[in-house]
Amino acid sequence: MKIAIVVLDGVQALDIAGALDVFSEANQCLRATCQYQVSLVGERAGHIACSNSMQLSVPFDYTAFQTSVDVLLVTGRPHLSNSRPKREFLDWLRDRAFQSKRIGSICNGAFLLGHAGVLNGREVTASWADASSLAREFPLARIRPDKVLIRDGNLVSSAGATAGWHLCLSQVADDWGHEFAARIATRLGMDMDHEGRPYIDPAAGKNTLIEKVQRYVTDHIADELSIEELASAVSVSRRNFSRLFAKHAQMTPSAFVEELRVDAARKILGGTDDPLKTIAFKCGFHNATHMRMVFLRRINVTPMQCRQQMRGVESVYGVPRRMHRSDQSTDLEATA
Repeated sequence: MKIAIVVLDGVQALDIAGALDVFSEANQCLRATCQYQVSLVGERAGHIACSNSMQLSVPFDYTAFQTSVDVLLVTGRPHLSNSRPKREFLDWLRDRAFQSKRIGSICNGAFLLGHAGVLNGREVTASWADASSLAREFPLARIRPDKVLIRDGNLVSSAGATAGWHLCLSQVADDWGHEFAARIATRLGMDMDHEGRPYIDPAAGKNTLIEKVQRYVTDHIADELSIEELASAVSVSRRNFSRLFAKHAQMTPSAFVEELRVDAARKILGGTDDPLKTIAFKCGFHNATHMRMVFLRRINVTPMQCRQQMRGVESVYGVPRRMHRSDQSTDLEATA
């Protein structure tokens, strides 16, 4: 797994150190062939000063970095809202974002992605100090300063420097599962409660009721999944199940199942050319129209828009950059 972390002069040291520590700790538990390969990329190569005066060595400037990466992480720096990098760098950043499988914005690194045109139509978070400026600068983005971590398609954004650690843990969870990521969090003295999904206490491990339900739903995502069935799956009475679930997950079981269905559909949308009605069937929606309604209610985009965002087919300035062949036809059922 290849990761590029974009850094600027004056970067906040926590943005970099936290990310590097998470991936380094994960590498201690992974075979050599599975380890993360992390590269620091800047506007220029060489030594740069962090905001706390710590010196950081950046091996690559963006013009010389030709390696394809799976994950692109963009860090920020103090007062980034008052500056604008040169156009060539932003063009490179935009192209890299569209080419990467996943994108991460740490702290106010969202400004860089915004200037590159990556945030249009996306839901994103940032530190509370930068949220207002971010909203004014990029009115086409949906800014959520109330969230520590937000996923929107293949984009994950985090608020504040230390939240970047949770963002990187979420990347590890995507690659190797929640249990592995929770183990890394424990080794670093962290928790996993900012993942943007229902809280699962890493100390409790796989015995927690919520994680058992999550595993069952994931394994039976195409099924109808009544509350009675979920309660039976975890050996709890229906009455106690609803009460315990609401207490620990802070949402109803039906809302939880809907979120997992949307997450499952997003993965298929971004990685396959399957028709919408096929994806709806695979993920337990009644049909493509029902999936479309749930997507709009949950994440405020249609499945087709989600597919376009995840593949980077929408233009920075509102004109399509390119059109994938499978998107040229319209699924009549999905547009009903």
